[in-house]
Amino acid sequence: MAVSKEQKQLFAVKIKPYKSTAEDLKKEISTMRAVARRNARIEPYFLFKIAVLGIQRANTLVLMSRLSQEIQNIKNDSYLNDARRELNSLIGDLMKVVGEDIDGTLTENQELLPLIAQVSWEQRLHLCQGFKESIQNVKNAMGESSKWRWSFPDMHMRLATLARNLLDFKAYERISKDPSHDDYRPLQEYFQFMMEESQLAAQEFRTKYELSTRDVSDLQKIQRIFEFQKKIYSFSGQKEELKRVSTSLDNVNEMIESLIGGKKDKDKDKSRKK
Repeated sequence: MAVSKEQKQLFAVKIKPYKSTAEDLKKEISTMRAVARRNARIEPYFLFKIAVLGIQRANTLVLMSRLSQEIQNIKNDSYLNDARRELNSLIGDLMKVVGEDIDGTLTENQELLPLIAQVSWEQRLHLCQGFKESIQNVKNAMGESSKWRWSFPDMHMRLATLARNLLDFKAYERISKDPSHDDYRPLQEYFQFMMEESQLAAQEFRTKYELSTRDVSDLQKIQRIFEFQKKIYSFSGQKEELKRVSTSLDNVNEMIESLIGGKKDKDKDKSRKK
């Protein structure tokens, strides 16, 4: 159905304040990046502020697409993809500060954590929650049929990895034994977020595998997530959760071995026929 002249005019009027907000945020982010690059010591803190602004910008872009949908009955994919790229870039910037690996030891990035020592556990939690909510907003606005639908499992895995590497496991081990500590509750909530987000990432990859790719690499990412979860539950002494994730990991390992074994058999058959 064609968009009427009246719809276009109404949209042009209504979108103005949102466009202005998105542009102002973009300019502020650009200015802050330039300042941050001039001082390596404070750059990580600037990146946290930039992430907050970027999440606000991504959410504004989602609202702009919704406005287009409501007024013109057109979902604006360019706004949504811009939001998706913004979030991916922000997560990547922070991962460069605290580590990009989900597979290493829990104290592997210990020397990086002092770079963000002044960022409280509540601030880290709220940032990660903001990322998750914004990612979900973009995903929901794009819909299940979007050509970018299967980019979201990786986004959730990257967020889970960021949450893992923002956490000081030595501090967590110490504070988790002292319920009277001021950081006890924020750290408990943070730990729960990290595990829920990693589980969501695993579910997303399973859905991607079953509905789209049938690619063993998606199962291998689930394998990495479950291995991470197993390490965490062993560290925290959560025996029931450890048992559950160990069973899930065994199942995924069997699937991977079966698929790789089946591929090898097919390759041998092709080689014989030649």
